[in-house]
Amino acid sequence: MTFSFRGVLADAVTLWRTDRDLMWPIAGAFLFLPLLGLFLLVTMSGIQLPEGGDREQTREVINTFLLSNLGWMGLIIALTEFGGLALLSLYLRRGETVGAVLLASLQRLIPFFLIGIVVNTLVQLGTYLLFVPAIYVFGRTWMMGVAFAAEPTRGAWQAMVRGFQLSEKNGWKIGFFALGLGLFIVATALSIGIVIFAIAAPLVAGSQAAASLVFVPIALLVTVSWVFFTLVRIALYRRLGGSINGM
Repeated sequence: MTFSFRGVLADAVTLWRTDRDLMWPIAGAFLFLPLLGLFLLVTMSGIQLPEGGDREQTREVINTFLLSNLGWMGLIIALTEFGGLALLSLYLRRGETVGAVLLASLQRLIPFFLIGIVVNTLVQLGTYLLFVPAIYVFGRTWMMGVAFAAEPTRGAWQAMVRGFQLSEKNGWKIGFFALGLGLFIVATALSIGIVIFAIAAPLVAGSQAAASLVFVPIALLVTVSWVFFTLVRIALYRRLGGSINGM
């Protein structure tokens, strides 16, 4: 099935305006707070990236940080994965209470996480060939997690097959669409972030506590970007003919 970029984005904006009173508490608790915690963890750890951009030294510094904070990183990943699944389920499993959505998301979190690992692995394998094939692979796999959230009667494997089927004949189009949208969101968020840091830097100089407050709007910015990207996935899933509540 075909789709239009403008139609998908318009649908995402409509979804943005729908159920905001239900969406923001979930996004706040399971995306914003974990992201803010991550930024604060990085700040308090005193991590310093090497000058000159040496890849090996940078990788070593990051790996050391991750290993030193393995428990916290595991908790942050679990919370954000849960939040992502809960947001998908909130919009795709209509008629269910927030409590039912959260409980179902908790019960299905591990298969959802494994689907994400499979998708990331396939995309990584695509990058070993060349960057362009990875875009196609991403386009063919982007709907797998959405199908799993939307169709509770399907297992992980069935949802992956369903997501692959939905993207048939649209792999390149979906891949480039998602890449372009992602780059635009990242560029916009980075621009706003740079402005925030530029304004706040003179005000918080010498105070770690005050500097930590700067990450509140940054975490909010990343959360808003994450939510909108999720709504685009939902809108695209619907445009491709995906079912709601398994129907």
